[in-house]
Amino acid sequence: MRVLDLAIVSPQEKFRRRAENSARVFDFEFQSFESDDDFFTKSETYKAITCVLLDCSHLTKPNEIAGLVQVARQGAPDSYILAIASSKLQAEDARVIKTSGASLVMMENEYVSSSKLEFILSQVIRSAYIPIKTVDLIEGTEPPFPLYYLMPINKKFLKVGKPGNTIRRDFLEKYKEIGELYLRRTDLDAWVEYTNSFSAEDNDSLIRKCRLKFLQLNQSFLNLILLVTDQSSGASFAQGKDLYDICQKFAGDLLESLVHIGDPWIVISNSAIGDFGSVERAPAIAAYAGLLSSESKTGDAKEIMIGALLSDVGYLDLSPSTTQKIRNNHYADMNAEERMEYQKHPIYSLNQCLSRKLPLTESIKDIILQSHERVDQKGFPNKPRSDKLTEAAMLVRLCWDLDTRTQVRMGEARPNIETVKAQLAQTITNETGNYSVGFLMKMSRFLKPKVRNDDVIVV
Repeated sequence: MRVLDLAIVSPQEKFRRRAENSARVFDFEFQSFESDDDFFTKSETYKAITCVLLDCSHLTKPNEIAGLVQVARQGAPDSYILAIASSKLQAEDARVIKTSGASLVMMENEYVSSSKLEFILSQVIRSAYIPIKTVDLIEGTEPPFPLYYLMPINKKFLKVGKPGNTIRRDFLEKYKEIGELYLRRTDLDAWVEYTNSFSAEDNDSLIRKCRLKFLQLNQSFLNLILLVTDQSSGASFAQGKDLYDICQKFAGDLLESLVHIGDPWIVISNSAIGDFGSVERAPAIAAYAGLLSSESKTGDAKEIMIGALLSDVGYLDLSPSTTQKIRNNHYADMNAEERMEYQKHPIYSLNQCLSRKLPLTESIKDIILQSHERVDQKGFPNKPRSDKLTEAAMLVRLCWDLDTRTQVRMGEARPNIETVKAQLAQTITNETGNYSVGFLMKMSRFLKPKVRNDDVIVV
């Protein structure tokens, strides 16, 4: 029996084709079913189904949709059920559907024209596993969660450690060269408890806890994004503020941790997860920006981190074709409509945040809107005069460029972050019109590698 990543249940060929194309982009194992009866009958032939994409858009009554969701839940009791409902659905109706067993309700117009489907599927399926460093496992301990190895050939996860198994030296030595193992995202809380149980203040422990704070920021950010972009429920100031406050806390915790370890840049690079060309990269960009802000005394580091987290939320409003070209770094292949759409995404980002009444400061709003602007007014979306462009916004864009240069696919070797920083410093120094002269002089100093001369560090 095989594990199915995605089950697509819809009587409409156009609906199924949209989901199948998305599944092929991510190399998901998928199967389409033309009716709920067909799915219910055949679901037991699979060992597990990670996600069920359920087409409810042709139904008009909430109780009918709830009944369909319940059938899907019976056929796949442990699956994530993403229900696509009519765009005319009311917020109260969406709550009824969620109560009946749906994990998330998405509006039909979002499903057809936005990239939110790709984001949700990548989170539920592709990012269901998160990387941890082998060196963060302690010999002699008994982690209460399973550990997995990503097989390089077929990109499948192989369980290599059962819950409660003792971590032995031969196990650590075997996977030391690989450097990374994985655990399920659902076991993150257990990993937090496991990591925090070691109270030593040596450098290895500090780095271990720093990586943990990055994972916590990543998870809290994804929860916030799901709320911000959820059209199926009414705007909730209280709920949005709570999640926003949690993100702020984890951003501050991470920044404090980064500035107290010896090699923070490598920690961020090794901890960064998520697909490129996706909003998932925002925590890595925010971490780079917060660290560089703190080191160079540029702006308010915490506000810069929040601005970096929210600057590309508008990606989810883009069409699937536009997002696919961003993901593959094929910006030059965009047609005029796609390019115009892409260049408006900072506006989409701010509008999404304001629609959920997030308590943004004016500085954070400026960072979001200016995160892709240039001093020569060749950026986007508003092309402000150079004297109106803030250094905080320039810093976020610089770190966006830095993160782009560290691109790596899951299971592949990561580029050396110090080499990437040095290359970026050289590039921006030779450019004109991208950043202000004063900003360039400041950033080049902190991007260039530090050379140790005897016991003196020369910058």
